[in-house]
Formats: sequence, C-alpha cells, structure tokens
Amino acid sequence: MEEQFRAALLANSGLAAIVGTRIDWGLRGQAPSIRLQVVSGVPFYTHSGRNEMTPYLVQADCFGARFGDAKRVARAVQAACDDLGLPHFDSCFVENERDDQDVDAASNPIHRTSLDLRLWHHAS
Repeated sequence: MEEQFRAALLANSGLAAIVGTRIDWGLRGQAPSIRLQVVSGVPFYTHSGRNEMTPYLVQADCFGARFGDAKRVARAVQAACDDLGLPHFDSCFVENERDDQDVDAASNPIHRTSLDLRLWHHAS
C-alpha cells in the first residue's frame, strides 16, 4: 500500500507542482513537503478468510514555510486523494485536519497542517 499511495501522490500534477518529489514515509523533507505515516491498517476477515479490502488510516503532515503554504499543500493532498481509484484504492476520505508549528533543521519556524486520511486499499 505504501509504495502505491506514494506513487499515486507523486503522479498528481497539481501536488507535484507544489512539492516536487518531497513526499516520503516517516521523513520530513525541506518545505514544502509531505511526511506520511501509517496510523493503523488492519485487514477485514470473514469466516472464509481475509477480505480483499483493508482500511488504512494515514497521517499526512503537510509542511510549508508559512501557514498559507502548509494549507496549500494540504488542499493539494485532498485533491489528489479525490483522484485515487482502482485498481489499488477504492476511496480516500479526510477524517481530520489540524494545524501546528514545528522547526526545521536550522531552528526556523515551519508550519504544518496534518490530515488523517482513511484509505480503502485492495490487497493484491
């Protein structure tokens, strides 16, 4: 799922125009960038075994030098999620959004908008 989701985000031209290739799992790149983290991902099971669909909760931290930059990245992530589809994903919903601040490697302030994304992934 991780490789497919990152590839789908990188393939979105609107998002790529803002962050380029600075979309990574667990790592924060230089702003503007996106850090992805899996919060949960437990497959469904029935009496006949594992279901084809797995719901994941993914946190997408959207970083920008200014508040508006972080918001622009977050809005582009939301738009990219709206375009996700088969064969790998059934849907993607934003469940939560929150704003915060951080500092970069040089101790300069950096803004963050975090999105909790519910992804429905088709197991291969």
